[in-house]
Parts: sequence; structure tokens; C-alpha cells
Amino acid sequence: MKNIIYSIIFIFILISCSEDRLETVPTNKASGETVFETVENAYTALNGIYRAFYVYGNQWVEYYEHENAGIAALGLAADLFGDDMVQNEGGSGWFWYDYNYWVRGEVNSTGDRPYSWWNMHYQFINAANYIIANIDDATGDEADRNSIKAQAYAFRASCYFNLIRLYQRTYVGHENDPGVPIYTDPSNNQTEGKGRGTVTEVYTQINADLDQAITVFQNASAKKHISHIDLAVAHGLKARVALTQENWSDAATHAGLAITNTSSSLMSTDDVVAGFNSVTNPEWMWGSEINNEQTLSSSSFWAHMDAGAGGYAEESRKCASSWLYDQIGNNDVRKDWFVDPTTSADNSTGPDFRYNQLKFRIEQEGSWASDLLYMRLAEMYLIQAEAECMLTNYTSARNLLTTAIAYKDPNFAASLGAIPDGNALSLGTAGPVNNLIDFIILQRRIELWGEGFRIFDIQRLKTGFDRAYAGSNHSIQLTITDPESWEWIMMLPQKEFDGNINMDYSTDQNP
Repeated sequence: MKNIIYSIIFIFILISCSEDRLETVPTNKASGETVFETVENAYTALNGIYRAFYVYGNQWVEYYEHENAGIAALGLAADLFGDDMVQNEGGSGWFWYDYNYWVRGEVNSTGDRPYSWWNMHYQFINAANYIIANIDDATGDEADRNSIKAQAYAFRASCYFNLIRLYQRTYVGHENDPGVPIYTDPSNNQTEGKGRGTVTEVYTQINADLDQAITVFQNASAKKHISHIDLAVAHGLKARVALTQENWSDAATHAGLAITNTSSSLMSTDDVVAGFNSVTNPEWMWGSEINNEQTLSSSSFWAHMDAGAGGYAEESRKCASSWLYDQIGNNDVRKDWFVDPTTSADNSTGPDFRYNQLKFRIEQEGSWASDLLYMRLAEMYLIQAEAECMLTNYTSARNLLTTAIAYKDPNFAASLGAIPDGNALSLGTAGPVNNLIDFIILQRRIELWGEGFRIFDIQRLKTGFDRAYAGSNHSIQLTITDPESWEWIMMLPQKEFDGNINMDYSTDQNP
């Protein structure tokens, strides 16, 4: 059993050793049972996990590597599952079946969505479990040891948060529904496996991990790299979880603590249109820095997102929905994130296509070495604004929204001033914006477009979506108005039932 666990950790060590911009040590000094002899070696295993965030290949699946390039690929699929991102055509087929909702018909394939995301996250979880179980025995600086431990707790929480949202409906109203198996020991998911438990049990574990991370970070060393989780990011993760649970007080508190504890600052208007491709952006709180030696070439987020980079996106553009584009003010700098439909055409190839996205662009022509974003400061302001609005603290909500958005649009203050207070959500796919909560959610949809939030927001807000509105530019005009729909929930992979004696397909599989 120990050999199996060490082999999993060793995979992450091998991955980490090409991470030149992270602090690593050679594999011959950090392999097998020597991994946790020192804090220095333990950082190697931790960095390997972060490196695996954007690595594609058969460590997750047997094929479909383009669609499984780590967390960024998950975020792209999550937006394509929704209504604000359009994939104009199939191109070479990558991500097309996400946008079309064909994924639920492929549950038995080891290369499909259900298996790849399940396998990826549980490999991450087991590596985090191993760090948590062993880091206290590593010799070295105590503050560094605390940093590693806190990051592992927060990282494990983020993985369970992804899993429970991917494989079960949203928290509120489904607290006692089946969750996902919970493993906190590095060996117990290598034996007979566990059952699904409940949604509440999963969220209890997520919050316990984040609370522990936040506590341990109080006595931890400073963040060593943008790819690492720190205290501010842990508070940000806690705010995301609380928002989903509709725990408005915690969401407001932890989003505020993320803001006050980060060294990041809101980006300039020049940064807003600079391509979202570099960790030098002052607003980024968490992301992956990728250099030329680490680039994933055409099997990457960038190849499928930037239609001007010569990759797969050239013929399979990721565009804004026409409705969302029309909600952005003409003087709002964010309008430049998308190609103006009045000055472009539906070209067969290339970036000059109506509504094509320009928000995400590679940093340097001819290179895929552009960085990946996982959390930024504006999201925290939006979370806090939403939570304050739901708590009827309307003045605070307006002030937070103004701070995060107003400098991007000279007409924003007037637009916000015309919106009455209120926290009864009425905003669906295509409006209307009747009150303050509607306006906050609209700004969230605009501001966080392409950052991997939309389908999870549709689930937690229980709005459903309609791509077939009048004037829609969606190539697949699908409508799912049932807020309790299973269409955007993954089925559990067949391999889990094949290898877990505590899971039964007839009773544990999602509908």
C-alpha cells in the first residue's frame, strides 16, 4: 500500500521538476520515502501538484487530452455549459460536445468528462492527503512547514468543492442528497473505497479544511510564488463556498478578508484589455506562471481560446452571447473584450468574427507560454457585494460594486443610480434587470466572463438558461429552464463503480 501512495506522490515530483520558476529540488533528492524528510523536499511535491494544474495527458484520461488540460480546461467547459459563452462551430470537435450537452451520453467511456474530472481531482486529493499526513515530520523552517500544510488543506477543499458541484446539484435544497466519497487519509482510497455520503457532509469537510488552512496560515511564511495558495486565497475560497451555501454573512466576511489580506490591487484600464495572460497583472491573486519550457503547445487553454493564435480556436471561436454583449455600455472598456458585431462578419476562420472574444489573448505571438488565472480581486468585491445585498446592506453593496466596476465605465454611476434596491432575483438569461441583485449578477456575468463560473452560478441561483432568445447568436440554441435540471450535472464514471465495492450503479448513479 505504501508503495502505491509513494508512486502517486512521485508522479507529482516528476512533474514539478520542470517547473523552473518554482523552487524545486532534483528528483534524486526527493523521491520515495525521502519526500518528507525536509521541508525543501516537501515543497517539491507541493509544486508538482500545482504544475499538474495545467498538464494534459493520460495521467487523467486515456485520450481527449485537449479537453483535459487541468483546471483551466474545466473552467472553459463550465462556461460553455452555460449561456454567456458561444462556440460558433465544432471545428476539430474539442469542447463541442460540452457546448452541445452530449457529455451525459458518454458515462461509460474512460476518456469522457465524468471520468477525467473525477480522476483528476481524486489524484489531487490523495496527494494533498499525503502532504497533510507527513509534513509535520519534515525538518526545516516551521513557518515554511505551516505554509505547506495550510496550502494542502486549502487545495483539498478546492478539489472537493469542484467535485460536489460537478457531480451533484447545488447545496441549498439538496443538503441530504448523495455527495461524493470523502477521503482524508492517504491510503483509504487505495483500498475498497467509500460511499457517497451526503452533500452536507462534503461541505462540512470543505469548510473544516478551509478553516484549518486559515488558522495554520496565521503562522506561515510568506507566499513564495503566484501559483501558491496563501491566506488571502484561502479566504477567497471560503467566500466562494459560502456564496454557494447562501451563507451570506460568511461570504461577505471572507470576501472582505480576502481583499484586506491580499497584496493584489485592482487592475488599470490598460490591464483590463491587455489579454489576461500574465501573472504580472496586479489584480491576480492566484494563477499559474508558464514559461517556454512548460508550454503545452496546442493542447492548452490558449489554443482553444485565442482565435488569433493559430490554434484550434481559429475555426471554433469562443464568443460572447449577443445578449450579454448588448448589456455592456458603449463606453465601458470591457466592451473591447469582444469583436464589435457591427464592424465584423461571420468569417469562416480567424479572430475577426462577430462577438469573438478578445479578453484572453496569448502574451507573445508564436508562443503558448501564457499564464493561467484562477482567482482575482474583482471577484472578491463581487462576492461581497452580492452577499451584502442579500443581507439588505444595500449601501455597502453599491459601494463595493462601484469600487470594482465604475472605473471601467464612465456611465456606471448613472446606471447604478437608476437601479432600485432589492434582493429578489429576477435576472434570467436575457433580463430584465429589475433591482440591485439583478444588476450585481449582471456585472458578475460580464466581469467574470470566460473565467469558469457561469454554470455554477446558474446552478446556485437556480435560474436555468435560454439560448434561444430573440436575436441569439448561439449556434446551439438549447433551453434548460428547469432550475433542478440534471443536464449540467455529471454522471459518476463507470470505473468508480467497477473498483469501489461501496458504490452500486443501480442506487448511487445520478439520473
